[in-house]
Amino acid sequence: MRMMKPMTKKLLLGIPTVTLSAVLACTVAGCGGSAPSGSAGSSGGSAPVQEKPKAYDSQTVEVAGITYESVAHGTFYRGDAKLQDGFYLHIKITNNNTKNRTFSSFNVHAAQGDLEAGDPLFTSGKAAVLDYVASEAPDELHEGIDLSERSDIGPGETVEYVYFWAPKTAYYGPITVEFVDAYAPAKNHEAMHFDTTGCETKEFKAAGGVADSGDAANMTGIDCASYSIEAADGYTLDSSNEEHEKADFFHDETGGRLHISIFPRSPEEEVASLEQVYEGKETTTDQVEYNGITWLRFTGPDNGHTLFATAPATGETVRVSIGWKIDWDAAVPMMEALKLK
Repeated sequence: MRMMKPMTKKLLLGIPTVTLSAVLACTVAGCGGSAPSGSAGSSGGSAPVQEKPKAYDSQTVEVAGITYESVAHGTFYRGDAKLQDGFYLHIKITNNNTKNRTFSSFNVHAAQGDLEAGDPLFTSGKAAVLDYVASEAPDELHEGIDLSERSDIGPGETVEYVYFWAPKTAYYGPITVEFVDAYAPAKNHEAMHFDTTGCETKEFKAAGGVADSGDAANMTGIDCASYSIEAADGYTLDSSNEEHEKADFFHDETGGRLHISIFPRSPEEEVASLEQVYEGKETTTDQVEYNGITWLRFTGPDNGHTLFATAPATGETVRVSIGWKIDWDAAVPMMEALKLK
């Protein structure tokens, strides 16, 4: 039987495992990052005058004969170009099978929230799914690991790898990482749970980022000059821009999109413009009322809905574009949640 190898092929290049682990542990516990809240290393009794770094709490899961052991995790700064923090996970990958395993034989996903393995959110492309951004990883976190070379893992071999993700919007809270067997994803999957609450880096704060998790950007809705809205049940905020008063929401069941924005022309002018676009095709225009506001509702030939109303506070025309995948009954909760100012 072959002996398990702590380092193999080109994944590790000239730096001992103990040294690399120490570098990453320093990043988490004492060099600007934080370990999960409630992790090992805290002690009872009265709180010390000066807070001590939290010890790293490792996790291990096994999927389809491959063991994944977390060595370190934490928040990293994506650099001056992005001015954003991200999340990294350094793991040991051990092949317990009798045949080689490639990196393409398993998938690793990360998403915001305390999720279960196999949750459809991981592969939905929604806002809560973290983007894999290995190309932007800080060199000091993967020194000795070649992220571009992902060779086969032989029977009994152990390799180390570092995954890097970034949220689409500033986020500090629970993160779930899912490990999936690419050949049987429906039944072979496990998850690790982490918490990035309070893990903002010094660089991110210096660049004008949020001061703490309590001031993190709203991940469920938007509050701007003309309107405010929180995602209704069954919807997920995909992106928002308060300055430009734009927001995109996913309808979880159908994958349809609902987009809110502002336009300079009056609701009547906007509807007239759409009627010209679809001239000769079957369309309808009527009125609906929500939260004391009367909306002009234009229904196109594809059964998609576009609504217009004037925000009293700003005089701007608020436009709600509802994709054809979302029927009107499913759209009503969002219209009820939308409040014009």
